[in-house]
Amino acid sequence: MVPVYRYKETLLHGLNAVASLLLVASLAAAALLLENPLYVMVVCAGTMGIILCAETWEECRAFLRIGLVVALFIAVLNPLVNSQGEHVLVYGPRIPLWGSLDITLEAVLYGLSSALRVFTVIMICGLASTVINPDDLLGMFSRFSSRSSLSAALAVRLYPSMVSEARAIREVQLVRGERLKGGGRFSRAKAHLPMLLSLFQGSLDRAASIAESMSARGFGSGGRTRMRRSPFRARDAVVVTLSMSLLGVAVAASVGGKGAYSFFPTLSDPWSEASPAALTALAAVLLSVVLLSWSWKRWHWLRSKI
Repeated sequence: MVPVYRYKETLLHGLNAVASLLLVASLAAAALLLENPLYVMVVCAGTMGIILCAETWEECRAFLRIGLVVALFIAVLNPLVNSQGEHVLVYGPRIPLWGSLDITLEAVLYGLSSALRVFTVIMICGLASTVINPDDLLGMFSRFSSRSSLSAALAVRLYPSMVSEARAIREVQLVRGERLKGGGRFSRAKAHLPMLLSLFQGSLDRAASIAESMSARGFGSGGRTRMRRSPFRARDAVVVTLSMSLLGVAVAASVGGKGAYSFFPTLSDPWSEASPAALTALAAVLLSVVLLSWSWKRWHWLRSKI
């Protein structure tokens, strides 16, 4: 099940949608632009710290499990299909038109580095889905495309109710003795058919109710009013500044050639390839976000000031 946003008394849950979106986008940009494993490990550790401070580790478990499975798949598959590198660990057979299937140390480490980057990006997606208020986010995008934002808002709001309805119907079927597991595919599809029909009928009823409610409230009859729900406060300015700093460090290191790392044909020293200034700045910015989130939760003085 896709985790949904639930408000909590943390810094990230109380941010403006622009500040939250910019922080998540900066983390994703840093994970995608920087190829050196040292940078990726810092971004991965910083993202974990932010998730812990936001108290969304339990909600992000689904994303973490998906990320681990995908990362494990990449780490195992890459050495089997990539035989580049000078340090051969296992000599494999030679296949015509493909080449040898040797497993090299460089390919193994390249697979692990790629798996860590993919895991970090998936973890950032989990962070975004649990700390950004979808209503505020869709309200922000509605200024540019109202109809698309309305469709997305309706889908996001109706998804949790459809999941709870499906769970209730499934429990009723189990109480009645329906065999939802086991048997052939045809038997399982036949057993789930009443639930699917009920969900379809319920979705049509909800769509009709929402359409009548929107029509009664005058939707589409003229200009709309807007309620300012999340003002831009000092905490948002601080997070925006840190996010822009993180994005600037990632872009500067990537453009300056200090974000790349060469695995082939032989491994290079990651410390010599990385920029000490960029690595220190990256760690300092992420540590600042973590400490700010941790302090905001525990120091009422800081919470009252920002």
